[in-house]
Amino acid sequence: MHNTIRISALLLALAAAGCATKLWNKPGSTQSDFNRESYDCEKDARQSGYYGGGLAGALNMQAFQERCMVSKGWYLQAKS
Repeated sequence: MHNTIRISALLLALAAAGCATKLWNKPGSTQSDFNRESYDCEKDARQSGYYGGGLAGALNMQAFQERCMVSKGWYLQAKS
């Protein structure tokens, strides 16, 4: 019973973190630049293969997309 509660709490925390708004920044870029490059990263992620199912698969795909954005010069801005 205790393990079930712990696992449920962990999954809820991960889901909440995944829903948080991410603020990407790249000096000198425009919204159009972000739209184009984030679309390219999403397309690459979807075409790259299978990341697994469920929450783990979604997190794996999200990590791929984040690495792609970083490779294009974007970084996640710290929230103030």
